[in-house]
Amino acid sequence: FTLIVFICSQAIMNHLSMGSGSGSGSASNDSSPDSSSASSSEYSHTVDLPLEVRVAIFVCRCFIYICSMGQWVVYHAKYSMKDFRNKAIVHYGRCAIPEYLCAWQGWSSLLLTIFLFSMLAME
Repeated sequence: FTLIVFICSQAIMNHLSMGSGSGSGSASNDSSPDSSSASSSEYSHTVDLPLEVRVAIFVCRCFIYICSMGQWVVYHAKYSMKDFRNKAIVHYGRCAIPEYLCAWQGWSSLLLTIFLFSMLAME
């Protein structure tokens, strides 16, 4: 379910009004040179989105960041504290790493959490 919401908010909703927006944009760009109209139409579609589409994108992205990323942050905080309290740690050089991160599920979900944080920082 989260993947569907992510795809809708990142890819599909950004291009909802391109069919209607490009028709009105091409009529206003007839007097401008072709090179500038091509470059402006590629990047201006996000600015020209209707308010309803912007609100839908915002709600979907809030769901992704609060529910999905929040769940992963709680998961990693819980298992990190549990492993450190039980002294279930693995040493890589001078770094103490919780034991649950040695399994591929642990480090891949941590990587997903880091990617979600970086996406949030770029918003």
